[in-house]
Amino acid sequence: MAAGNKWCQSGGKTWCVKNDLAQDVLWVNTKLMKDFGYTVPKTMDDFAKIGADIAKNHPGYSLGALGSQGMYSGYLWPSQCPINQATSSTAVKIAPTSPKCTRATSLVQPMIESGVLSTSAPWDADFIKDFGQTNKVVMTIGPSWFGEFVIKPASSWAVPAGQITAAEMPMWAGEKVNYSGEWGGGIFTVSPHSKYPKEALAFAIFMVSDKRNVTDVVNPDGSKGAPTFPASAKGNAYWKAKISADPWYSSNPYPAMLAQSTKIFSGEKPVSYDSNGAMEGTFANALKKTKNAQSALVEFATYASNLAKQLGYKVTSN
Repeated sequence: MAAGNKWCQSGGKTWCVKNDLAQDVLWVNTKLMKDFGYTVPKTMDDFAKIGADIAKNHPGYSLGALGSQGMYSGYLWPSQCPINQATSSTAVKIAPTSPKCTRATSLVQPMIESGVLSTSAPWDADFIKDFGQTNKVVMTIGPSWFGEFVIKPASSWAVPAGQITAAEMPMWAGEKVNYSGEWGGGIFTVSPHSKYPKEALAFAIFMVSDKRNVTDVVNPDGSKGAPTFPASAKGNAYWKAKISADPWYSSNPYPAMLAQSTKIFSGEKPVSYDSNGAMEGTFANALKKTKNAQSALVEFATYASNLAKQLGYKVTSN
């Protein structure tokens, strides 16, 4: 895919092979949307208006879960919130009170308070019981693998066939691009100490581009193929054919995934400290405890700033 391996390139060299993209899309339950008279929101403000209407007229229904990396990848990153923006190999910007952070926390806060957005993770037992398997998620922002890995499986939300598709991300006010965040997206690396570097590289290429792995392999749950959007153009072509023809979807989800694959906001870059672990730990735990998105983000920022400084990063907060 175009720029699919961008994260693996530095100094004119390629240091790894990207397995998959995990760009966010808007997952839509077309049946519930029709039942409630909603249209797919084009802006985040419209998304929030639907959330307010659900709270008033359809209590007990949901627009998704913010735990784990749900808030980060689905709201903060697409909003361009500078909470993990590496400006060089030794400098990072962590600014939780930036307007592009506070607009995200302000947007979700009323929906947290009304219960329309859960502070659990989408695979937590309570969310699956209360919303997933009762088919009460009207829409949710989530990565390209959500359909195959979270929404469809019988062991997870188990949404019936013919109800789910993907739409492009809603746009934040004042922006010209409806950016995605990314939740996951694996890479393969070959150690310089390997005795068999060519064979290791061949294995990595097989994993990302060979039809036997992308669409044919039988998974432990009986499904076939990778649940993820391949970064390799060759592998992606196989995956596109598979998912586009899947009758479980109410309409083809691939076009929205493809559109968002080129709109992952590039200001977020890999860092040497465990920012994902801090988001899934410090932020997610604080959010679940306080039900306050902004205070949880400030708590995360304090923790992540200390991690960064311990590894020699210069941290700026404005």
